[in-house]
Amino acid sequence: MSGDWLYGVSIVILTPLTMLLIGGAAEFGNWVGLRFHAAKEENADASTLAGATLGLLALLVAFSFSMAEERFNLRSEMVFEEANAIGSTANFALMLPQPVQKPILAMLRDYTTIRISLGVTDDPVKMERDIARSVALQADLWQQATVVMMENQRSLAVYQFVQSLNEMNNIHEKRLTYLRNHVPSAVILMLIGTAMVAMGFTGYNAGVIGVRRHMTAYIMTLTIALLIMLVVDLDRPNRGVINVPVQALVDALGGIPP
Repeated sequence: MSGDWLYGVSIVILTPLTMLLIGGAAEFGNWVGLRFHAAKEENADASTLAGATLGLLALLVAFSFSMAEERFNLRSEMVFEEANAIGSTANFALMLPQPVQKPILAMLRDYTTIRISLGVTDDPVKMERDIARSVALQADLWQQATVVMMENQRSLAVYQFVQSLNEMNNIHEKRLTYLRNHVPSAVILMLIGTAMVAMGFTGYNAGVIGVRRHMTAYIMTLTIALLIMLVVDLDRPNRGVINVPVQALVDALGGIPP
């Protein structure tokens, strides 16, 4: 996670800091521009630079949003697949011999409860604890499956249960991978840096023609900062405004018999 250190910074802190950096760049560019003479060639160069950097910023925002959206969709898909795998495992467990049904279903309920809350709070310690508990429950389920297989080696129901349990375990690892995979911090920093350069040239362009456009700069600063924060928030699956829905897992938990 060290390479994605920006992921640990609260969006409450990151949003005003981004606005301050971008807005400060616009004001500085305007201040510098006002101190230059409004030569026609200079105006043309400033306008060209402002347009070019704003176009580059738009391209980078679109690219970064695409990366974040792809990761968000993959995380959502993993929740859906995990819910299906848990539901299938519970259904096959109902076909196992009566003595092992209740303990297996109880472990599946505990497992699903943990998976619903996996990574929901910004607490790395809790997440590691939930992962450890998930792995321990998987081991307990496999222990039960091994005993049942030894006693019912020719049972189709046992074979299907084991296959479903194996799929559930594989999805566990895939979901963890997608939870930990984020848009690199360098991309977000590049976005903020490009926004600062673009707004700096925009302010400079206004300054060389002797104009102070504070309100326009503030509106553009707010818009750009919110777009960047949208990318950041979309890439934080279980905190912020945009969260990965876990209703499928909630439904799966409700479908496991007591």
